[in-house]
Amino acid sequence: MNTAHNIPRIAIILINLNGYEDTSACLTSLKSITYPHAVVVVVDNGSTDNSASRLRAEFPEAMHIQSAENLGFTGGNNLGIEYALRSRFDHVLLLNNDTIVTPGFLEPLVARLESDSSVAAVSGKILYGPAAKKGRSNVIWYAGSYQRWHMAFNHRGLDEIDTGQHDTPSVVAYACGCLMLMRGGIIHQIGMLSDDYFIYWDEADWCERARVAGYQSYYEPRSIIYHNFRSSNLGMETPFHNYLQFRNAFIYAQKYYSGLKRLRFWSFYPLVVLYRLLQDLRVKNHSGAKAIIWGVLDFFRGYRGGQGLREHGLIKS
Repeated sequence: MNTAHNIPRIAIILINLNGYEDTSACLTSLKSITYPHAVVVVVDNGSTDNSASRLRAEFPEAMHIQSAENLGFTGGNNLGIEYALRSRFDHVLLLNNDTIVTPGFLEPLVARLESDSSVAAVSGKILYGPAAKKGRSNVIWYAGSYQRWHMAFNHRGLDEIDTGQHDTPSVVAYACGCLMLMRGGIIHQIGMLSDDYFIYWDEADWCERARVAGYQSYYEPRSIIYHNFRSSNLGMETPFHNYLQFRNAFIYAQKYYSGLKRLRFWSFYPLVVLYRLLQDLRVKNHSGAKAIIWGVLDFFRGYRGGQGLREHGLIKS
């Protein structure tokens, strides 16, 4: 192991896209972490404001990588992962830029990963940031994951008050990309995040590839961070969100479901699509409803990654 005193070297990767306020707050919180061998890698994903230059000036201790265009969550993180592997880091941590970490959040993740060579990825307990829940800091956003009846996934504990009910470490369907420690050796073995997705479902895809290769993903509740997630009411999600969530669900199912799983997905998941479409129409979110339809149709057109986003005006050219 290429470490000092056998402590794994961790590359912490954040993606910035015109998000100075969130990214700077996250980087400030990372200055207080107690883990001794971590380097922060900031990937600027084609920002068009001056956030990249401001972050370089204010956080010179971080490694800054510049992308000429928006490569999505997958492409941006893959730039950081490539750097980490070239630089011989042992493991890679994906961390959303709109998070605030606690000082000791990283040690439990590393301990869990290092305790068992069959563990490919680990996530911790992710609570909503106080700003997202009117000052409350005990509302759960992620406490593990599970597969639902329609074959898509859900966060365990979502919107529950945290009273310790999810404080048992466990194997999960996938580790959440908001806070995901990935074993470096397994990245070498199975590859980086899939470019099929752009964002959403990509971490589930990586964890599934790891599972097929004989590994598992874990939830470690001793690791705690806060996510300043701006949630939308059902039916009011953005067209960007709707397009990629639903298109990518079909991509994932096509890649990994066979036999009874495939039958179950195609029997029930279209009902979820119809329900969500009707919800958007009910609240007059017509752009969101159109994006759901575009996403499903573009799956059948073979669109992958960023294809379709500019065509439908969902990201800027």
